[in-house]
Amino acid sequence: MLRRARWLTLMQLVDAHRALNVNQLHEPHPTLLTHDSRDMQQCLGHRCPTRCAGHLVPPIGRGLMGLPMYKNSFQRRPTTSFLDALVSLSAGTVTTPYAFLGIPFGPPYEPSDLVVCAGAADAVRESSVRMEYHLLGQHYDFDLGRPLFPDGAATVTDCGDIVGDVRDPDGIWERAVSVVRELVERRCVPLVVGGLDAIPPMVVEAFVGVETVNVLHVDAHLDYRHEVAGVTRGYSSPIRRIRELPCVDTIVQVGMRSVGSARPQDVRDAIQAGNRIVTAWELREMGAAALVATLPTDRRWVVTIDCDGLDPTIAPAVGWPEPGGLSFPEIATLVRGLAQRQLIAGFVATEFQPAKDEQGTTALTLVRLIMNVIGLQRLPAPP
Repeated sequence: MLRRARWLTLMQLVDAHRALNVNQLHEPHPTLLTHDSRDMQQCLGHRCPTRCAGHLVPPIGRGLMGLPMYKNSFQRRPTTSFLDALVSLSAGTVTTPYAFLGIPFGPPYEPSDLVVCAGAADAVRESSVRMEYHLLGQHYDFDLGRPLFPDGAATVTDCGDIVGDVRDPDGIWERAVSVVRELVERRCVPLVVGGLDAIPPMVVEAFVGVETVNVLHVDAHLDYRHEVAGVTRGYSSPIRRIRELPCVDTIVQVGMRSVGSARPQDVRDAIQAGNRIVTAWELREMGAAALVATLPTDRRWVVTIDCDGLDPTIAPAVGWPEPGGLSFPEIATLVRGLAQRQLIAGFVATEFQPAKDEQGTTALTLVRLIMNVIGLQRLPAPP
């Protein structure tokens, strides 16, 4: 759809902005490059939001349909940082072992794909601060068996959000890979909260030429379509794209249940490619700890969690909530098992739609999982 068109029409651009206003329940998210202030007033017929990207990235000229053109700006500064950590918009200067990063969307199938998860990283940031975890870093954490930051020094830097352009939605791919690659080259573990499930291949691609990794994929769906409506890098295809990368060895897919975009041939293709598939039912029968014991330890792992792989009791804010997903002890056992072995190379969470998170449960679930990674994996960089 949009991938074939390459450019959004003016009405699609307006619809995307309006959808963002409705879905996020606040101003359009600044990770979307759109109009300058006068364009916003004329096209949308309302007051220009003070956080519109036009205020953050000044236009350098006019392009298609008279819309403003912008210089590439890879990241934007968050209003609230994750765990109130220091913010650095230059990945090459990060010195902490972990870096929090938002990627608002990937290649879309339709305009709404650009906006439904655009505020996810900010929602996770705000949850971490609302719970005052940044003030409790030297307090005893029973998940960790010790304080998160024993000496008071945070081990994570907030790198802001990758800036996306709704007029060239595919362009965010290269910008995201570039930023994440800078982090992994510095042996820094990226902690990414994304848009829809097109995000994981961007993160894994950053390891090409740097490190061979395994991938643990938690999801209700297989995500192994080659294409949907001509789009090959959308949210129904991330694991097939990951399988094609030369830096990937083992792929374990956990939590599959119910029905989604996968057809019988897609399942056969995944198995033939060497992917191990563990359904939600199989996980429940064998136990999460038993599964962790079977995971290879010869390489580090990128853990990617589509929030609909989790049970709606802990992650209700998704587009396709299905009963029977992983409980918090189950997903935490998988994450903790790898973290305790110093085997997590990257962490990705996707498909979190903040507008549906009325009680903040999904955001808090992701905060606690990320804190378990940071707190249990004390030596994240390989020797």
